[in-house]
Amino acid sequence: MMKDDKREQVRRYVGEHPFLFFNFYKVRPRYRHLLVDRRTQLVIEGFPRSGNTFAVVAFEQAQHKPVRIAHHLHMPAQVMRAARWRIPTLVLIRKPTDAVLSWVIREPRISICEALKHYVSFYEKVAEYRSALVVGFFEEVTQDYGAVLERVNEKFGTRFSPFDHSKDNVEGVFSHIEERHRASRGGWLDEERIARPSAVKASMKDPLKKELQAPHIKDLAARAEAIYKDFALPSTGEVVPHSTVNE
Repeated sequence: MMKDDKREQVRRYVGEHPFLFFNFYKVRPRYRHLLVDRRTQLVIEGFPRSGNTFAVVAFEQAQHKPVRIAHHLHMPAQVMRAARWRIPTLVLIRKPTDAVLSWVIREPRISICEALKHYVSFYEKVAEYRSALVVGFFEEVTQDYGAVLERVNEKFGTRFSPFDHSKDNVEGVFSHIEERHRASRGGWLDEERIARPSAVKASMKDPLKKELQAPHIKDLAARAEAIYKDFALPSTGEVVPHSTVNE
């Protein structure tokens, strides 16, 4: 686990420094279309397992024409560059315990401690750019995504079509997510990794919750919970000036 923990530490460092982050990822073809660039029309980012896939697929499903979205890299550098370039940005956030346990189930190589450290570092850095983005809480995104997108339009003056959160539309999103998942895994459906609700994942969380009570974990979990609560507070609504964004 030590080797993986060290790798996560390096990833976090790179993810907080846009120059390193974008130079590293732009040479990797599979990630290029996910990066923020001058053509990006919307950024949707968040800690893993915070509704990222649902938010992106539902957004795409609602639009009448293609929109270039930067997403799914789970690093603050994406938000930092978007703030500098004044690109509309939606940051997703989920209660830390739920998000962290879900991520550890999907990626067993990552320890709960490292997952919490990533949660804390991601949102502490993103909080510095709070006035340049819209926050979408997991419960909102998965239950009334249209209202979240309306806030994006109101803040940035965009005209994105809101998602109609009907039963049929939600089922359509989950169906599309499952199709993508099967296509990426040779037709196999992995209930531990798929980005939608799963009884298998839910049943795996209870045993892991015991680890959250470990002394070295409790303080980190409390810090993550405090950050989550801070995001529930209203922001100033002002766009971050270029001079305050360090890239």
